[in-house]
Amino acid sequence: MEKLIPRTSRRLAVVINYGAILLFLVCFYLAGRIGWNVPVAASVVTAILVALITFFSLHVRTKLWKLVHTKVENLDERELQVTHESLRYAYGIFTVISLLVLLVIALLTPQWDSLLILIFASLLYLAHTLPSSVIAWREKDY
Repeated sequence: MEKLIPRTSRRLAVVINYGAILLFLVCFYLAGRIGWNVPVAASVVTAILVALITFFSLHVRTKLWKLVHTKVENLDERELQVTHESLRYAYGIFTVISLLVLLVIALLTPQWDSLLILIFASLLYLAHTLPSSVIAWREKDY
């Protein structure tokens, strides 16, 4: 039987996991700018190891990974509600972060790349209209 992990510990694991991913990206970026050296390489390896350890202890050990990757027809009503809410929040957060990254890249590009700004605006529109477009496309009577 799997041991349950308290919510505060799970939350800490989430923060550590995403922090390790962010550290990995920053160190990899620095390596491209200043070159690879022992501290940068050690930081990259450490970040990867921490990300992997927290991934397995948080997502695999708790079976949360399996829960959110299970087919809808194999979930009970409670699991369906939990996964629906998590996906709704997750994709909303993902959309905001992705669009902010794109906006920052567009704004930091020399001479403000107007095409990137238009892509940002179009993706923002898509993020807000895609859910209702899926309903319009799939549902018989709406």
